[in-house]
Amino acid sequence: MNKRIDEKIMENPEKMPLAIWFIIPNELGERFCFYGLTPILKNFLKYQLGYIAKVDANLMYHVFQGLCYYTPILGALVSDSYLDKFKTIVILSCVYVFGLGLLTVTSWPTVMGVETTHLNRIGPLLGLLFIALGTGGIKPCVSAHGGDQFLDVQKYGLQKFYNYFYMSINAGALVASYASPAIQKKEFFTFPNDTLTLWKTVGVQPTGNGYPQAFLMLTLFMAAATGVFVFGFKTYRVVPPTGKFILIDIFKVAGAYLSNRVKMNKDDAYKKTSETHTEGMLVEMMDLAKVIGAIWPAPIFWMAFNQNGSTWQDIGDQMTVPFGGNKESSFFDSATVNNIWNPFFIVILAPIFANWLFPMIDKKFGGEKFGLMQRMIAGQIIAGFAFIFAALIQKNVNANCYNGAAPDVCQSSTSITWQILMYFIITIAEILFSISGLNFCYIEVGKRTKSFCAALWLFTSGTGSFLTSVLLEATLGAKDNTFWTRETFFYLVAGMCFGSAVIQYLISRWYVPKALRSSAHL
Repeated sequence: MNKRIDEKIMENPEKMPLAIWFIIPNELGERFCFYGLTPILKNFLKYQLGYIAKVDANLMYHVFQGLCYYTPILGALVSDSYLDKFKTIVILSCVYVFGLGLLTVTSWPTVMGVETTHLNRIGPLLGLLFIALGTGGIKPCVSAHGGDQFLDVQKYGLQKFYNYFYMSINAGALVASYASPAIQKKEFFTFPNDTLTLWKTVGVQPTGNGYPQAFLMLTLFMAAATGVFVFGFKTYRVVPPTGKFILIDIFKVAGAYLSNRVKMNKDDAYKKTSETHTEGMLVEMMDLAKVIGAIWPAPIFWMAFNQNGSTWQDIGDQMTVPFGGNKESSFFDSATVNNIWNPFFIVILAPIFANWLFPMIDKKFGGEKFGLMQRMIAGQIIAGFAFIFAALIQKNVNANCYNGAAPDVCQSSTSITWQILMYFIITIAEILFSISGLNFCYIEVGKRTKSFCAALWLFTSGTGSFLTSVLLEATLGAKDNTFWTRETFFYLVAGMCFGSAVIQYLISRWYVPKALRSSAHL
């Protein structure tokens, strides 16, 4: 089948492969479900399942998020080793739909025969586990499967795909971040008196209980996305799996090469290892090792980027909404600004970068002058400037406080519209860094390890989230803190971004792209 599809692609290599238009809608649908779930999940855990203590709800939420970013490695290994990417995506998408369905049914009070807020926790938590396995498992496979649809001659087509792919993620997030909370905020069930009494005691006043209706919408959407993906199966180029656990192969080859390298020079070690494990397997292992060596600074960028949902939102909580609105109902409240502007700018800017800016730069200066690694460096630098700008805004916010409260918590007359520029800058950084990094992880490794390498890229994002928590706890959350303010914290993050960019630049000086190596044909 691949040969027939390849011949069709070569008839017009400038045209995007037909398969892409089944893969991108699938990703849009999956991301719609994920970003429709996460905005309402913490309050569902807190108010419907009884994790009323803030720390309990936050803990459960972050456990779920962690599973979603670490399970991609499992999905990638299954895909590259035993199942091809298509089968892995279909099977785990079904797991995803099952998890959403289980969450919907077990959170529906009238179906379960209980009052709302009296739900048993086992069913919903089990549903979330299946969702984490499904969404995490298919993450690296979908992006790698999309890359598999392109031939080597379609360099710009592949770059456009990853921009469109990333745009679809944010388009799904943009719509879902409104649709799902809008349904959740409606009151479909009567709250029991004991729950109302408890909430009054702890001083909380939740809005709405339309969680199962929101979950049902997400279930149907994911089922439709899976159906679209399956419908396009005849258009896909499918890379067969190895038929054995690929990670064991990688470790065996790495161990053999290192053992030989201790005893002999580089060339002799390469030759001897190739004789015992084949040159192809050795090149595959070395390509993967080189990519890992090239992307290890990535968690610093993600550590910075993840601030847009925490410390950046804290700035917004201090700022004044425009046009005389109030924070409870304004379109420009801090949560809305956080949810909408980054995906909005991605949807607008990603095609501009893919279709105009990058080809123009390559045509004028040559593709090697501003390649994927150089774009990642530029993204880290721009992220640093975004945090310098954030520090200056924080300084202005504190200087214009009017309610007499302490800095970083006081109410300020500074308009929240200034934050839109912050999100514009960090979005440009994200396009340069994240989309280029995902593309880099695909083209720089062998066919058997593409999903695994995509999973490692997602692993850097999860590690960045962990670093965010550690850094906040060590600075703003430290006991007896007399030095750190949000302004000084932002300068620290900016410095870390610039430092990471320097490291990435040094890595780029020794890194030789796979296409330019003598082993590129393997």
